[in-house]
Amino acid sequence: MKKILFPFLAVAISFGAHAAKITSTPSGNLTFTETTEWGDEVVINFRKCMANDLYTFYSVKLNGNELNSAQYSDNIGPFLVDGFWSGGNHTNGSKKSANTLSYTIKVDGEIVSKPFNTNGSVLTVEVENELLFSDGERFATERMTYVVSGNSIEVYGEHDYLYPRDLKVGRYYGMQSMFNGETEILLPGTDIPTWRSFVATNTGNEINITKSSAPDFCTFIEHSPSGYQASYMMREDLGNRDWVADDDVIFIGNSYSKSYHKLIGDHVVKAGDHSAWHGVYTWFSRPITDNCRNASDDLTFEYGAYIEGTPVVMTLGADGAMSQTAGIEDVTVDGDAGFVSVSGNIVTVSELAPDTRCFDLSGKTVHTGAGSFSCPQGVYIVNDMRGHSVKIIVK
Repeated sequence: MKKILFPFLAVAISFGAHAAKITSTPSGNLTFTETTEWGDEVVINFRKCMANDLYTFYSVKLNGNELNSAQYSDNIGPFLVDGFWSGGNHTNGSKKSANTLSYTIKVDGEIVSKPFNTNGSVLTVEVENELLFSDGERFATERMTYVVSGNSIEVYGEHDYLYPRDLKVGRYYGMQSMFNGETEILLPGTDIPTWRSFVATNTGNEINITKSSAPDFCTFIEHSPSGYQASYMMREDLGNRDWVADDDVIFIGNSYSKSYHKLIGDHVVKAGDHSAWHGVYTWFSRPITDNCRNASDDLTFEYGAYIEGTPVVMTLGADGAMSQTAGIEDVTVDGDAGFVSVSGNIVTVSELAPDTRCFDLSGKTVHTGAGSFSCPQGVYIVNDMRGHSVKIIVK
């Protein structure tokens, strides 16, 4: 394997255009259905749910299998404030600890009124919640923005703190995971950067990663027989863990069968304070590159995601750092991938690689699928979308 560097920076790959089917009932039961550039069907449902009846994503299905569900717990986490929970799926006794005040639905930037049945590329859901302290007074205003496209939900979380006296936030998870049927987990940038078994537990058999031990950690990937989920916390605002001590944990895994990005630990907030975070949930049936099954010199993991309607390749190194590539300026290439051959100006892709994409050096797709096709003279990158790429030269 070697890196081929191209001088075409930030060139978008010209993927085939897809339009998602987006529907909403009068009650606001919202469904987004898309077939991705990598051949997966993704169905994402939003509704009011959980103990606090909050409007958020409720179910994610990949190729007919439900990989994520908020039926029993939360993906967007709560605050532990002076010993009491606020938000998410948590109540204080019989009293709610949060309420959804309003939500707005947009398709490709235009506000739509429910019910509707339409097509579009990007679904945006803007939600305003109130988070309550144990005495029923408002602790914070929570604004969650979900940008849904392809196989991903990009989340922007913001909080304005309102309670009249200072309060200590013992823990705030923010981005967490209700992934179903997990059998293994990958934590790039930690002491074990290869896949580790994930044994379902009801006793909190936890994996704890401290801030000081994994300074570049930002993403955890969960795997089940039905697919993968990546939970990527961007390294900005709370994602930098400025409100977490060096010896405190920034990731908790296999805790009552859940995994969490921890964004705040034992930090005091006061009225007028503000915080924000930004992350991306992505679901896929197979990675583009997975060199993390065994220890090696190259522990790269790559997967396809969508950011605001654009397919991108997300690349994680062994140190845990994430890079996003919307082009092919830095491509890992197999010396001889075996699924493609060239004879003159005819390129032939094996029937065993039906999802193959061939790109020219501008990032444009020149062919999709198996079979033979003609190409002008030049250099091309052929990717079987199953973890193998090869550079070919047509003379």
